[in-house]
Amino acid sequence: MMAKIALFGATGYLGGHAVTRLVADGHKVRAIVRSPEKAELPAEVEVVQGDVTEPSTLPAALKGIDGVLIALNGGHHPERAAQVEELGVAHIASAASAAGVSRIVLLTGMYAQPAFADYPWERSKERGERSLLDGPVPATIFRIGFINETLAKFVRGGRPVIIGRQPHPIRLIAADDIMSAASRAFTIPETGNRVYDVAGEHPMLLREAAAAYASALTGKPFNPDQVRRMPLWFMRTINKLFLKGAMTRELGILASMNRYGDVTDTADWFRDFGVPQTSFEQWIAEQAQ
Repeated sequence: MMAKIALFGATGYLGGHAVTRLVADGHKVRAIVRSPEKAELPAEVEVVQGDVTEPSTLPAALKGIDGVLIALNGGHHPERAAQVEELGVAHIASAASAAGVSRIVLLTGMYAQPAFADYPWERSKERGERSLLDGPVPATIFRIGFINETLAKFVRGGRPVIIGRQPHPIRLIAADDIMSAASRAFTIPETGNRVYDVAGEHPMLLREAAAAYASALTGKPFNPDQVRRMPLWFMRTINKLFLKGAMTRELGILASMNRYGDVTDTADWFRDFGVPQTSFEQWIAEQAQ
């Protein structure tokens, strides 16, 4: 196992799952955050100050580090997303090379590719990927599909709700299965400079998944026909008038899902990391408990 892994994005959604798995796997974890005094992390995690938008802060933060895991999210403002997920990742790549880091693992999304670059967030992520793949430090890229834990956002008032028609199947995957693979990527040389589409094994419709999750969460049975559908145009209006654009990024992802569905090709992912250990049914049973 790696002696020490630096984690960017430790206080975020995916980063929190990464901390849990890396610590459980025996890695020594250093969380690099903008405001260490505000970071609420386990006691065994070393917390140091660093800001990917200020590259001068990174050399000291990466001193003595063997591997880097990047789980950054620049938020819903396109300019900030570009600063963090494009330029920030490039800054990490440069500093990691100078520090002698031996592997970088980057977590992005399944739409982080040129075909979807009309969305500025996907464009920033794709350019961030490129800066790593073109750099001297071997990098492993995970383009992640729909994560099980995201279903929590699709229950409102105790009832399942989806946004858009969402007519295409998706293949959900548990966050811990993603992080388990990310943790192992540091120890598998063959995964360097590879891009993996990350998703589960079995397809289902979002309304089926939302109904199952709401049933587990509330103890009240729901079937897919009972899932309420909110039109994308309506949610865009709500986002603009009342939410100050806070859902712009999420609505962009849901619009892509509504149009294209799951665009992952998991053949390489299953070959090199194996089929995810947690089935959707197992995960749902855990939520019910």
